[in-house]
Amino acid sequence: MDSGWLVILKASAWQLLGISVALGVFQYLLWTEFIPPSTSPLFVYGLPLAILISAGLGLASLIEQVTKWATAEFKKQREARDQDREIAKHQRKFREHIPYMTESELAIYGYLLKHRRKSFTAEMDGGHAASLYKRGFIQTDAQIGHSYNPFEFPFSVPDHIWSLLEETREQFPSEFKDRTLPWSRRHF
Repeated sequence: MDSGWLVILKASAWQLLGISVALGVFQYLLWTEFIPPSTSPLFVYGLPLAILISAGLGLASLIEQVTKWATAEFKKQREARDQDREIAKHQRKFREHIPYMTESELAIYGYLLKHRRKSFTAEMDGGHAASLYKRGFIQTDAQIGHSYNPFEFPFSVPDHIWSLLEETREQFPSEFKDRTLPWSRRHF
């Protein structure tokens, strides 16, 4: 027997279910004698078997597709929940750290709030903002493939920290003693 009919296994769920429905309609037409009935074993035994096989393969393929989609959706939702938890945890750590910030750390945030700036350039290690950078309260905006001056490296305040800064604005200074940028170690 030729195994060429096995290519049906490559068919999609909808194609297999379509074949099953078409064969079912053909079976119904034979039962109602709309088409002259046949006593051939091919029609008596083969046709119901073909309907069952194509329907079973179609349903199995459809269930696999639905399972993949559902798994991907659940994974996406779980990752979103995990990210929300991490952000909340990071925000809690920031709130807890505010009373322990140094004068220069408070001045950095105060300056950024006063000038409504979320980003700044500093020395590559973050300058006076290095400890904030280490804790993730400041992030680097450097991109791979770009070159930067080691004294003008891009940094910014993450969005979830910026929202807390605006809520706790009164805890950060709005007046500064000298004219230098609070994160810079260099005096121009």
